[in-house]
Order: sequence, then structure tokens, then C-alpha cells
Amino acid sequence: MKELASCSAPTPAYSDQQIRPDIARFLRRQVCSQGARLAFHAAHRAPAAPANVPFVDKVAIGNDYGDNDYGGNSQADHGLDQKAVAHVDNLASAQADQARERKVFSCRWKKELNLVSLLFMAGLIGAMKTALVAVNEVVALRYSVSYVWAVALTAAPLMASACTGFLSSVMAKLVGKRPVYLASSALIFAGCLWNTTADGSYGSCMGARIMQGLGWGAFDTLLMETIQDTFYEHERNIRVTLYNILSITTTWASPLVGGVVSHRIGSFVAQYRIISALFAVAIPLLALAAPETAFDRSKAAIATTPVLSFAFPWVPRQAHRELSRGSVVDYVREMRPWSYAGDRSISTSIQAPRALAAPTTTLVFIVTALPHCALWGLVASLSLLLSPSPINLPPSILGTLLTGPWVLAVLLVVGIGFYRSAHHKFTRRVSSLTVACGALLALIGLLSFGLDVGSFMGWPASPSNGEDRAALFTPEASRELNLPVLSLQLGLLAAGAYTLEATARPLLARSASFTASSMAAAQRSIGDMHSWVVILRNLFAGAFVLAVPHVVSKAGGLKALMIGLGTAQVVIATLALLLWRFCEKAIWRLDGKAMGLVNLRMPHPEESFFDTD
Repeated sequence: MKELASCSAPTPAYSDQQIRPDIARFLRRQVCSQGARLAFHAAHRAPAAPANVPFVDKVAIGNDYGDNDYGGNSQADHGLDQKAVAHVDNLASAQADQARERKVFSCRWKKELNLVSLLFMAGLIGAMKTALVAVNEVVALRYSVSYVWAVALTAAPLMASACTGFLSSVMAKLVGKRPVYLASSALIFAGCLWNTTADGSYGSCMGARIMQGLGWGAFDTLLMETIQDTFYEHERNIRVTLYNILSITTTWASPLVGGVVSHRIGSFVAQYRIISALFAVAIPLLALAAPETAFDRSKAAIATTPVLSFAFPWVPRQAHRELSRGSVVDYVREMRPWSYAGDRSISTSIQAPRALAAPTTTLVFIVTALPHCALWGLVASLSLLLSPSPINLPPSILGTLLTGPWVLAVLLVVGIGFYRSAHHKFTRRVSSLTVACGALLALIGLLSFGLDVGSFMGWPASPSNGEDRAALFTPEASRELNLPVLSLQLGLLAAGAYTLEATARPLLARSASFTASSMAAAQRSIGDMHSWVVILRNLFAGAFVLAVPHVVSKAGGLKALMIGLGTAQVVIATLALLLWRFCEKAIWRLDGKAMGLVNLRMPHPEESFFDTD
């Protein structure tokens, strides 16, 4: 009782190298009396692969990981007690060894600055992705190429980003995320500078765009994992929502500005001059404010379970570091380009590729990809449909058609973010309703756009050379076509796409939480599966950007394509919901086998704390 009373008294800030003796004795007593057997089983599980989870603060272990109340007063034999105590001592030693590595995250401002640096870079990438969608017709005329070759300047970097996204996911486990980010940002900057001088050569412009795409992949696949590394579970929702809002805004709102700039200056490469100037802030910010986050925290994550089954009567005082010139100089001095070395084994190298074989990865991709890819294809076709005669829309007006996708998608993301902040759970019922609503919104957007625009399209019996583009619409279309309605229809499609995308990580988390042996292994699996969803979505989005304009230019092609895509989306969503309703446990079992997770035959609870992720 004397020791217990002493723990409730105010305690001085403890060192990063050791735990106070009285606290250590308190931990040992609690573990031996309440959780020794659980600690023994957790300590002797099959070792989990290195995972990217936030490092657990010493002593106050597990406060942010969804505490499980094991309770009870089960007695353990002396052997189990000794192993449980040794397990706690090993945890303290492991945390002391990594104290230097995680020193960068001891201050809140460093974590937030890390996020700001990555979000700034993600914003520039979003603007580059859609930089040419409002000027595709101008690009085709400038380079004297067909419209399909013009949209290839948007499709090729998307496909290239899919390839480098896979490589980045593998390399991040071997050398860490920081060197991957730095190398990717250098490629993007070089490609953007190259693009500013590519006004007169199509080949030069294509090379510059592909170089940019090679750098996009790392940020597309790793940024969500970095947020997962840096912030605790209760802190992630607002950061993920902020990232989604920024990504949507820069991707779909930048053509509003880009179209005006290109039209006023008379050159579509003017956008790249503006973006290149912003790299003067982005590159130093990324180099100085984005530390390594891919450290091995699997041991700490596994050890959280037996310790967090009780509440501490004391609250340790955190060390506060004031922002000063000396602290900033020390911080910059410690920032190294490469500070991580992972386990360079075959099992580590194939962790990311194995996620592709998981059935849940395929299901989530199929459910979420079609509206997303259709949106990219239709946006890439706007210049083909509306720039030629008789409509003759300039790039400055074409860009405003993306107001609908921008506004409605942001509203949906904000609404889902508010829901998750209030309820902290994305259950199976909520996920199913969200999938159904997203599919319905996408269906409405596809059919309304296809039938509305298709009703104004017409082709002469014998089109002459040079008049095939002008013949896509009847002369009355320029007066009867309602541009705000078209923007709203595209907005409904975008809202459906991002509603479905919001279900991706919760669905992946439900699978990983019931098959993984630890928090570390589960979060690593979630990151790998989500990376593959993004990779495949970028690859197919590039394919749709190439294919949709070709189909739209044919007689009746737009209407037939939209009806076909709408029907396919309904069938896919229905089949996926039925599979998750009746075969969910079987799918999870296959996921565990494909991902190489352990303890598949152990009983798991019906509810999991991963539902909040």
C-alpha cells in the first residue's frame, strides 16, 4: 500500500533511459496479479513484422490504442510471473534504445510541421494531376496531335505513379519513408521545371509529365501511412479529413485557376511556372520538417495488451521543450536524409506484394474504383465535348465545370469526418449503408450526365475532314446545354466516388483486426492493402482517361458508356455487399493466409477496437 500511495503523489519528469524503481515495482505487481498469463501469451506469440504504428509512451502504455478491460483476479504460477516481469523489463529496454529515434516526435509542433510539409507537397501534386484537363484541346492544336494523344499527357503520369507507388511501398520498408519522399520530390521538381520549357515539343512535354508521375506515387501511397505513424488513433480523424479536403481541393479546383491563367497568358505551361515557384517553399520544408517515421515499433505494440488492463492512479508529467534558436539548430542538425534500416529479408520485401492477393483488397478496389475512374475519364473528355464549335467554351469556362465535383466531394468528406468524430466507429452496418449511398450517387451522376449530354449530340451522315469534332453537337446545343447542371452531375459522380472511398480503410481495418496477431501487424497490413487500392485505382484511372474520349467521339458512345458503367456499378456494389454479409469471416481467413498473418485459428471477438480506425 505504501508503494501504491507513493505512485499517486506528484512525480517528477522521468528520464527517457529508465523507469523509476517505484513505478517499475508497481508495474510488476499489477502485471503479476491481473495480467500475467495474458502477458505471457502476448510475449510468446509469433513475432510480427515491423509495422508503422505510433510509438507508445513509456509507462502510460496503450492509452490511445483502445483499452481492453480484461479484469478478473486470475492467479498465475511463479514461472509465468517471472516471464511477465521480464517482458515488462524488455519493453522498457526497447523503448530506451529507440528514445533517440523518436525524439523528433516529443513536441507537438514537430508533428504538426511534419504534417504540413507533406500536405503542402500533396497539394502541389494534386494541382499537377489536373493541370491540363481544361486545355486539352489547346494542347492538341499546339502540338498538332489528336485529342487522344493530348489526354495521354494526363494518363501517362497517372500510370507511372502506379508503378512507383508499388516500388515506394516496398522501399519504405527497407530504407524508410524519408529518403523515398526526398527522392520523389526531386523527381517532381525536375519534371515541373522541364515542363516550363516544353511549350514547343510534345515529346519533351510527355517526358516531363512522366517524370512528375514517377514522383507522385510515393506520396499517393505513403502519406496515409505517415499520418498513421505520427499520430495516435484519436488524433488521426481530423488530420485524415484535412488531407482528403486538401487533396480534393487542389485536384478539382485547380483547373478553375489553371484555365484562367492559361487563357490570359496564352500558354498552358504558365501553370507550371507558378507551381515551380512554390517548390521554393515545398522542398526546404520537406527536407527540414519531414523526419523518418518508419521505425520498428512492433515490440512495443505487442506489449501493450497486458499492461493497459488497469488504470494508473498517477499521471506522469510530460517534458516540455520550448521553441528556441538552440532547439531549432539542434533539430536541423539531427535531420538526416537516411536514418532507418529495415530488415532486408525476402519476407520483408514481399509484404507489400502479398497484400495484392488478399480478397478484401480486390473487393475494396472493385467497389471504389469505377466511379473514381469514370470521373477522371469524363473530366478528361470535357475539352473534346465543349471546346469545338458550336459550343466553343474557352479554358477559363471549362475549368468552372469542376466546381461541382470540388464542392460536393468536400461536403461529403466533411460530413463523414464529423460522423466519425462523433461516433468513433465505422461498423459493418454503417459501412454497408455508406457503400449503398455512394453507389446510388455515382449511378445518378453517370446516368444523368450521359443521358443529358448525349441528347444534344449528333453526327452528320458524311462528315468531312476536319469537321468530325465540330459535329459532336447539334447547332441548338450551344443555346440549350445547361453548364451548371453539367457541373452538378459531375459533382454527384464525384460525391459518390469519395463516399465509396471513405469506406476503404474501415473495411480493410475490419479484416486486419480479426486476423492479425498484434496491433503492429494489423496496421502494417492495413497500410499495404490500402496502398494497393490506391495503386490499382491510379492505373485504371489512367486507362479511363485514354479510353473514354475515344468512346465519346463515336456515335452514341457517351450514352452507351454511361449506361454500361452505371449498370456495372450497381451489380458490383450488390455482389460486394452480399459477400461481406454472408462470407465475411471466410474472406478474412483468406486475407490472413494471403498476408501471412498468424493465429488464424484463435477465437476472435465479434467487435474490435480497430473498427474506430
